[in-house]
Amino acid sequence: MNLSAIKYNVLLHLKNMPGPTVNKKIVVIEADDYGGIRIPSAEAYHKMKAAGVAIDPSRYNLLDTLENKADLEALFETLQTVKDSNGHAAIVSPFVNVANPDFEKIKAAGYQEYFYEPFTTTFEKYGRESNLMTVWKQGISEGIFTPELHGREHLSVQLWMNELQKGNHQVRTALEYGFAAVNNIEGVHQYAQEFRPEFYFTNNKQQAFLKQSISEGVKLFTTIFGYLPTAFTPSNSHFHHNFEQAVFDAGVKFLSVGHNNPYSQPNGDLAFDRFTFRQKIRPNQLNYYIRNCAFEPNDPAYKNIDITMMQVAAAFHCSKPAIISTHRVNFGGVIDSKNRDKGLKELQALLKAIVQRWPDVVFMSNAEMLGELV
Repeated sequence: MNLSAIKYNVLLHLKNMPGPTVNKKIVVIEADDYGGIRIPSAEAYHKMKAAGVAIDPSRYNLLDTLENKADLEALFETLQTVKDSNGHAAIVSPFVNVANPDFEKIKAAGYQEYFYEPFTTTFEKYGRESNLMTVWKQGISEGIFTPELHGREHLSVQLWMNELQKGNHQVRTALEYGFAAVNNIEGVHQYAQEFRPEFYFTNNKQQAFLKQSISEGVKLFTTIFGYLPTAFTPSNSHFHHNFEQAVFDAGVKFLSVGHNNPYSQPNGDLAFDRFTFRQKIRPNQLNYYIRNCAFEPNDPAYKNIDITMMQVAAAFHCSKPAIISTHRVNFGGVIDSKNRDKGLKELQALLKAIVQRWPDVVFMSNAEMLGELV
């Protein structure tokens, strides 16, 4: 191990030391962005680029779209190839955006009113298989696909609507293709470019809309899945403490935060709350937890599973669950099947390496893991 790796390993241990511990080697995989739109298709991407729409050529804008039946079945098959010490298959807890903008209604209203639709309706508009939600429910019933909440939309709705109402040509052109994540918008804070952080705001009056989106998001989640989410991970980890009571009042017990969690100030600038895993778990209030591992196999900087394995080892050494953060884009093959194949191959390699190194490991859902912390 070279000097930089030693320093990184020390830092991992320092981050994992504080806070509640567990007496099991627990692995949890939390995958963000399910349900939410990004790029409708490769064709839409190229047509918008040709029309002059500013789209960042990121892995998300090139590859991330609503999953199909083949994506889910391949993911489930991969999870079932690796078993923990109890003989249970690996688990993914998808963090779901339960709604997307209804582009047609918004345009029909002259961009003066916002409308949203359940992500299940967006599936239909995208021409996904009619039994796609049956596959979701199959994964849920088998205990290998356990949804939690990522928000109502993965969209800065009020900021985006403001640009539509101003007549922003690029934003309106993108809307025609069912796309919202336009870049390089003049007058928009760099952090809010692409309109991705749901809870970004530029004045205090906008907070009421965002509190309502929390309650509506939880209600829609419960309608679709038949249970309350245990945990909420705000999009882009952007969240103001003024919204915490709304989350708790909606019935959600845990909020996922980052070590340096950004939140909006009334003028649109950012400030940061700094968290560690030191917070004690307390009843009758919203509790925090922090993901301590990352796995992004289609990120251009990704090389192999070694960094994730080092993060898992540090978590276990400090008696913490290994909470692995990932995203849907790593396992999606609608636009490019090779992307899905690579992501699942790396996921299987990671799971097998974990089981081989720690034979007593236990795979858990997000809710099961948080129950252990309590």
